[in-house]
Amino acid sequence: MDVALVGYGKMGRFYDNLLQAKYIVDVRPVPGRVCFSYVEEFVAYGQPVAFVIVATPSDNHYEIAKKLLQAGYNVLVEKPICLSSIQAAQLEKLAAEKGLLLYQSTLERYNPLIKFLGRNVAPGEIEKIESFRFGQRPPRAYVEEVKFDLGVHDVDLWMHLFSGKVRWEVNVGFGEQRREIIVHLKGGKTVVLDLLNKYIVMDNCTLDFSKASSNNPILEMIYDISYRGQEMNESWSTEIRLLEETSGNKIILSPESINAPQ
Repeated sequence: MDVALVGYGKMGRFYDNLLQAKYIVDVRPVPGRVCFSYVEEFVAYGQPVAFVIVATPSDNHYEIAKKLLQAGYNVLVEKPICLSSIQAAQLEKLAAEKGLLLYQSTLERYNPLIKFLGRNVAPGEIEKIESFRFGQRPPRAYVEEVKFDLGVHDVDLWMHLFSGKVRWEVNVGFGEQRREIIVHLKGGKTVVLDLLNKYIVMDNCTLDFSKASSNNPILEMIYDISYRGQEMNESWSTEIRLLEETSGNKIILSPESINAPQ
């Protein structure tokens, strides 16, 4: 499967190590590879690929994805898909009109702990969810607000796992690493997912996923994209709108959030 890669930073290299992109677009050439300095050069070259991965800083996701869709390429964009719900909706409309894939990277969905939660806890059992997602500030000149950089993960999980039917309080920030989801069940019990150390605590039992065979979320996501294509398109603009409406580092998600006035 031939893919092209726009951006050869940390995430770009992760993708390339697994997929060996046929074409790379970056201002810094990669020795021994077919490279282009700009998206316009790649588009003018006109060679087909299964899809193009956009792994650049978030502030230019929109312009790059738009040019690729206009040129007829399927597009996978690192999270967040862009920093404006209006622009995200424009990209969704463009992809639909052209019958193309437009997908925001959703690697956390493929985390074994998240899969376990989705299989074993139903929305009707949940009183509320709290999550804490803290990490180091990215070492780059441009850094978007932390709610876009980190909060997008849990907003996506809220919609993916529970279709927005539960209350979820997302706490985000730059600092000492913490990736924890606490599910408060009706009746007082809790399910605690420690995504950093890979274990789940429930009913006084600890499930240690660190000793299980590791999965590769990138490859699982790419497999789904390859075989389901445009069926993978979702309303990414709704996720971005929920982030836009948040002030500060606490994101309150409730069933009313999805249908709130825009």
